Amino acid sequence: MLLLHFINVGDGDAVLVEEKADGRVFRLLVDAGREDVGTYPGSLRRTAAAYLRERGIHRLDAVVITHLHIDHFGGLSALRKESAVGAVWSGFFPCLPSQEIVRTGMEEKTVSGLMDCLERWAEDAAALAAEGCLLYQVEETLRLDLSPRLRVEIICGDRAASARQRAVWTALLSGKEPDQDMVWWSSKFRNPGSLRVRLEYAGRRIELAGDCYGAVWEDRAEPCDIFKVPHHGDAKSVTPRLVRNLRPEHAVISCQAAYIPRKDRPSMTAVRLLGGQGARVWFTDGFAPPGWEPDRWTSVDFTIREDGTILPPEPST
Repeated sequence: MLLLHFINVGDGDAVLVEEKADGRVFRLLVDAGREDVGTYPGSLRRTAAAYLRERGIHRLDAVVITHLHIDHFGGLSALRKESAVGAVWSGFFPCLPSQEIVRTGMEEKTVSGLMDCLERWAEDAAALAAEGCLLYQVEETLRLDLSPRLRVEIICGDRAASARQRAVWTALLSGKEPDQDMVWWSSKFRNPGSLRVRLEYAGRRIELAGDCYGAVWEDRAEPCDIFKVPHHGDAKSVTPRLVRNLRPEHAVISCQAAYIPRKDRPSMTAVRLLGGQGARVWFTDGFAPPGWEPDRWTSVDFTIREDGTILPPEPST
């Protein structure tokens, strides 16, 4: 049996995958949300660490960090203090020990934010390594044999661009000053360069797309059953071609309950595209399009039985 928990971490991503078989449980976490998820009236949001603690989970066999934005990896530092982590896969790990990044104080917001994320990630990586966690840098698409029945694929969409991004980040964390245009590009490439995770179990396919914009991989998309919509369901998250190729039965948008106008997040255009292809759309934090009744969750949970039957979520309230 496979359990999928799309954790309500507000404006962020964290997906817990549990495979139960032969008296044992294999646990994989894809992204870790934020360290502080804030509050919202009526919301049941949790940090990933709190969610695991409430369920008595004190070990994760594997973690995948799809990319280095704080809403995807920021919760890892709190989580690892409560749950042992066997291994982490990421598109980038710094050479340890890292150095302080050289700053001018005049950096654009996106570059300053990138530098903050890199320094924090270097701290996380050093702490994980000290705790005996195995760190694997994903430089090409990998198929992992982590469980007898569950097939896990970590997809690196553009090897060459990802290598250029790693080179810039390695230079920054080595105390060097790389070309500023490349630093800016490396920051903006975090979303389109996001790793994607594909799961296959009992003849079912689950696509966890990180924040990889729909236009980036629409030509390579294949049919799936459950689709974690990238970039919190904004206008860049899907395209008509992507949705036609995927044709998901269920689509999960990990987003906060309050609509964000300046980001069009979640986008009603995206919701309509998904629904138009027959997908049932779920929102993690009680967001409701006009005319919909909001559902309240601590997580949007699916069960896939060994015969491939999908049991959809049931609201917490």
